[in-house]
Amino acid sequence: MNRSVRALLAVLLGTALASPVLSQTLGSVGIVQVPLTAEQPLYFYGDPSGHPSTASPLDSLTFSSGLHHHEVAHAPPWFAPDEFKLDYDLLFLRAVSLRRYWVEVVVHTQAVRWAPQTLWLDREAVTFRSWPEFLLEVYSVEPVDLRANPLRSAPQDNAEVTASNQDDYRVIAVQGDWLFVEGADGREVGNPRGWLRWRQADRLLVRYNLLS
Repeated sequence: MNRSVRALLAVLLGTALASPVLSQTLGSVGIVQVPLTAEQPLYFYGDPSGHPSTASPLDSLTFSSGLHHHEVAHAPPWFAPDEFKLDYDLLFLRAVSLRRYWVEVVVHTQAVRWAPQTLWLDREAVTFRSWPEFLLEVYSVEPVDLRANPLRSAPQDNAEVTASNQDDYRVIAVQGDWLFVEGADGREVGNPRGWLRWRQADRLLVRYNLLS
């Protein structure tokens, strides 16, 4: 196992022990999901122009097929993604800007010495989702501060509080800075429903769980 792979695995182990959410500061336009396949490397580029077919990558991330899931074959030493679960074949990166053929992503959020913090990917090589689309697809969300951001009867900060002790919701719809949600446990009687603010300026006000 080479040094870059060992470094990445150390980051992944640290991420697995931490809260299963991405950074709580938005500063981005959405989320990129990277397909994990042994046949196609993920190429990283500097500040490209033109079409990806004419650009030269700086480095790449490659995978091999393991017994039960994909494994990292090569990783740049600076690669420390927001969310990476090899056992579920999940790799998500925060997208900070878009161009016609390109998407700029955060390649590490750790306190490491490597720069730059963002690089570019070929948009056709990944799947981009805006924040509303992404939040509609995650398993559940929960407010970062339950007391400051309770469930409300309408998408307004002065609307009546309908629940202040529920902390795990399934997203039904997105309207501006608000989510229409219901309790994630799905019980038929007494399951709370209402509006939860998910962002304020560039701050994310909810945690989100990719898996149950």
